Amino acid sequence: MPEIEELEHRITRLEALYEDVLKEKITYIASRLDQIYEKTERDKTDILTKTERDKTDILTKTERDKTELLIKTEKDKKELIYWMIGLILGFSTFTITAIWAILSFALRK
Repeated sequence: MPEIEELEHRITRLEALYEDVLKEKITYIASRLDQIYEKTERDKTDILTKTERDKTDILTKTERDKTELLIKTEKDKKELIYWMIGLILGFSTFTITAIWAILSFALRK
């Protein structure tokens, strides 16, 4: 069994170890935890800011695309109407010419 002096020596050595090494390690761990927490909060703020910015960009792009699509649709509608009017005029002219030719030849005889 260890003697009292040996036990006192061990206790003194353990206390010294605790005071020197363990306190430094605990302090280092606490400071690292604080640094990690601060970085996490910064990253979270950056992510939230970027998300809001991306949302705004997407909404702006969507509105711009919608406006462009409406303008293109109106342009295409006008073009389609012009084509229909042109075709109707062309077929009307052809029909009138055909009827005139048929009637001209039919009335001559």
